[in-house]
Amino acid sequence: MFHHHDHFSESLHPEFLRIERKRVGIILGLFIVGSTVLPVLHYLAPNLLRNFLNQDQYISGLIFWWLLFCVFELAVYFRLTYAIKNNIQVPKRILILNIIVEFGLPAIVLYHAVKYDYSLLILEYDGLLFYFLLLMLSAMHLDFKVSLSAGFLAGLGYFSVAFWGIKYLKPESDIDQLKEIYTMRSVGLLVAGLVAGVVAIEIKKRVNNYLSSIENQKEIESLLGQQLSKDVANELMVHRNETIGHKVVGSIMFLDIRNFTVMADHQSPEETIEFQNAIFDPLIRIIEKNNGIIHQILGDGFMASFGIAVKNENHAKDSLQAGLEIIEAINHLRTDENGSITKVGIGLHSGEVVTGNIGNEIRKQFSIAGKNVIMAARIEQLNKTFKTQFLVSGQFVEMLNCKGCFHDLGNVNVKGFDDDVQIFRVDEKCICSNN
Repeated sequence: MFHHHDHFSESLHPEFLRIERKRVGIILGLFIVGSTVLPVLHYLAPNLLRNFLNQDQYISGLIFWWLLFCVFELAVYFRLTYAIKNNIQVPKRILILNIIVEFGLPAIVLYHAVKYDYSLLILEYDGLLFYFLLLMLSAMHLDFKVSLSAGFLAGLGYFSVAFWGIKYLKPESDIDQLKEIYTMRSVGLLVAGLVAGVVAIEIKKRVNNYLSSIENQKEIESLLGQQLSKDVANELMVHRNETIGHKVVGSIMFLDIRNFTVMADHQSPEETIEFQNAIFDPLIRIIEKNNGIIHQILGDGFMASFGIAVKNENHAKDSLQAGLEIIEAINHLRTDENGSITKVGIGLHSGEVVTGNIGNEIRKQFSIAGKNVIMAARIEQLNKTFKTQFLVSGQFVEMLNCKGCFHDLGNVNVKGFDDDVQIFRVDEKCICSNN
């Protein structure tokens, strides 16, 4: 963020680089428009811009300094663009060079205009207008000292040209009055720089608050992402103030690692954690790759959902594919403490669930509830009865167009449900498409 006690040796914040590039772009736009409009005006109304535009010596000098300024601003613009694109740090002291050129060059142009027009008229309007435009844009530096320095340079440049012009032209009008007028205008430019600095401070505060809120949100999302799926974390952020749940149709998966409790009793805590990480790391990646999210990770399993937190019409197919990949991954993982191959139990069911943030103002958890969630958990537990690893419900099978993937195990009485549920075992070599 933009600190209040910045030093010119520090690097500019990436967001500041974008603001600075936009400021330089606006100046370039003004110059391009001016370069286009002035020749047209001079052609249409030769007397409007006075006789000095007809003097070759002035025109050549004006073009030289004009092009020099444009080349400098273009160089700054492209350097900032390159730095932003490639994430290169740019020192803040580059602002010193910018304001010296941007407020020094107009004084040179005014000097030539007064000299070759043999008049102070350009100081009345054009010079002041140009300086005020630059001073307004200096607020985009978001630095009080830079804007104040810009006001000082503008006032000094204008004052120097004006007093040189009075001495050079020796006008017949009241010289003391002219000096007083140009002195007050020079002070006015300094005050304008001061005001731009105050505006810059206010903008800087707002930008800091904005960047702070963005960084805080990213930090919260990062912390939540370590404990929850990114989609669940996002759901919590989006609906954090909602207390009423939503009904959504999706697929629910429960997974359990077989004999985990017995295994943990014969291992050290370090070995248990190592085993859990070895098991859960590939499984979590598989769930996320197939558009699912993890809601809860328990010591010996997890609950996942598909098409619930994030709408997905192919939730049944994705959840089936995730289950098949999990079985394949488990077959290639390490054995348990007794040397037996690690086994899991997976239960899949589809249906309508209720989603929402459950808890109180101290702690809330995005969760899914309903009879279909309980059904998925009960189906997973049936793997122990059938000595299988992957079971699904008949309701789940009806959502897919598969042949040779499911083996009917008959209707089963599921604890907590009045009606029997048709259960299918999933063939590990199953390949099917959705309807």
